[in-house]
Amino acid sequence: MKKSSSWLKWNLLLLLLAGALFAFIQLQFWWTQLNPKWQGLDLSWGSARVELLSLQLPFSGHQQVQLEQLELGWTGLPWPLDRVVATSLKAQLDLQLEASTAAEPDATLSVPTLPLWLPKVLSFEQLEVSLPCARLNTKLSNSSGTDKADCQLTGSLTYSEQNQQIQLQLANQQAVFIEGVGDAKLALKALITPTAEQLNIPQFELSLTSSKLQWQQHQLSDLDLKLSGRAVWQNNQLQFETTNPLHLKAGYQQPQLQIQQLVVNAQSLQLELDPTQLANAQLKSDLKLELTQLQHPMLKTLDWNWAGSALYQQHQAQIEGRLENSLSLALEHKVQLAEQNISVSWALPELFFLAGNPLQIGPFWPELLTLQKGKASGKGQLEFDLGSMALTKQQTELVLRDLSGIYDRTVFSGLTTTLKLFSEGAVWTVQTGDLKLQQVNHGLVMGPLELNAVYQTTAPDWFKGKLDLKQLQLALFGGQVRGTGQQIDLSKDAKVLLQLDKLQLAELLKQHPSADISGQGTLSGTLPLSIEQGKLTVAQGSVAALEPGGQIAYQSEKAQAMAASNQGMKIVMQALQNFHFSVLSAGISYSKEGQLVLALKLEGNNPDFEKGRAVNFSINLEENLPAMITSLQLSGQVSDVVKKRVQQRLAAQKAKDARKE
Repeated sequence: MKKSSSWLKWNLLLLLLAGALFAFIQLQFWWTQLNPKWQGLDLSWGSARVELLSLQLPFSGHQQVQLEQLELGWTGLPWPLDRVVATSLKAQLDLQLEASTAAEPDATLSVPTLPLWLPKVLSFEQLEVSLPCARLNTKLSNSSGTDKADCQLTGSLTYSEQNQQIQLQLANQQAVFIEGVGDAKLALKALITPTAEQLNIPQFELSLTSSKLQWQQHQLSDLDLKLSGRAVWQNNQLQFETTNPLHLKAGYQQPQLQIQQLVVNAQSLQLELDPTQLANAQLKSDLKLELTQLQHPMLKTLDWNWAGSALYQQHQAQIEGRLENSLSLALEHKVQLAEQNISVSWALPELFFLAGNPLQIGPFWPELLTLQKGKASGKGQLEFDLGSMALTKQQTELVLRDLSGIYDRTVFSGLTTTLKLFSEGAVWTVQTGDLKLQQVNHGLVMGPLELNAVYQTTAPDWFKGKLDLKQLQLALFGGQVRGTGQQIDLSKDAKVLLQLDKLQLAELLKQHPSADISGQGTLSGTLPLSIEQGKLTVAQGSVAALEPGGQIAYQSEKAQAMAASNQGMKIVMQALQNFHFSVLSAGISYSKEGQLVLALKLEGNNPDFEKGRAVNFSINLEENLPAMITSLQLSGQVSDVVKKRVQQRLAAQKAKDARKE
């Protein structure tokens, strides 16, 4: 029994020595950190008095604290303190963080652990905090500072264990003014309740107003900020949440962006923060953002609003919400950030184009594309790598229904399709399986059009990909133009074979700008297209009339005048006035310059000419197809918009030709 008691005593002695050693190390650390200097020390068993004590706070920079008539009191052992009272506490804060050295380029701010213990009584009758206002370019109203380089906050600070609240009262401090960038009025109220384990701030209110506030190139006008909430400081970590919605209203301006009024409302805001490890912070909030008259060179001036939620935790961020503008454009989205990767999923609710184009919000919209009718919707996903600043993967699905409009000099109507766009790395694929276009008018009227195709290319050579033409069917001149099952490589000269099936001669001649010729008949043939350096050509195309042939009637006053003095022309004109053909065939060629050549063969007779004897013709017809189409467009049969664009293009070409001369 005695041996056991002796062992216990020795262990208690060792623990006591270890505790004393630890206390000595801690005292040595704080003694070195604080570097205390004092005058007039009066020490007794239950109290200590110091006439003057100065300390160096262990923050970055040079933070000096001076206490006058400091009284410390305790009961029993000299710790913990029960009473800390000083007539005056003066602090001079430099508020300047030490710059990282070359040896420590990634040095972070060191924040000391705040002691949560407080004595039963804490009182500083006179409090003075000196701030480097000149360097910070600030001014405190009613400041009692005499040095022009500094300004001072004055007041008192008290605390008692009975009410467990810290009260800080500043004297004659109504507002804070920030010189050089306008005026700012700051009001801060906080109720602080410390315990032995944590620091509670159950009530916190902050308001900030300013008619003009500027930082670098950013300027806020008519600023009004209100924030209230509660906070807890424990284990060197801050937890904060709002008790009323955060409200921010201001005008915003910088060189390329102007917002007439910016309004931010956070219905809820929760924040967990360790100042020494900012990357581990956690944030959660429901937000509403309103932008009135947003102006930017890349955007049309519009009103915008956004509502959603934001979440950041464990090095990952997520933003989810809905963006809308005053043109009824809306975009629902979910953005996730994890390390160096951003993933976005989005949905475009159905848009209607009858009253305007909600997508035309900036100069990136094709200038020559006008949408006048129909609706569109879409959805998609994309992944973006921040390290390489590259889009790694995306998929988009656009649903178009009954779209009508104008592209350049082409009027189209009834466009319906589901367009799918995929990309992975630099490889892009566009797929349409059910494209239908009711009518196309480019001077010549065509349609309906049906297309099923897949196009694959590699960025940035967008127009040098491969087209898998599964089906092409176009109604033209009462018949059909077809192209199926063809692989087209646009990185080199490509060929496309089109089949012409049962085109009606009467419909073709109706759309020809000349009113001197009419006819009837059905034509079929082949049209081998070549795509050379982005231009279309045709070589050895052919078309021929199906049995039993048809009829042509050609009457031209100009040709009749020529026939009056030319016997050969007279015979031709007489035969063609009512020509019944059994054979009509033509070889077709089309050059890069737009010259269309028809090597026409006609066999038949005119019942009213020389008792219907047989007549055979071989005629070469030449027509500049772009010029003919331009003539059709100028006739006003397409639209006034197209007519105006054609006139502008002709005027520009005429001016260009004049400069060459």
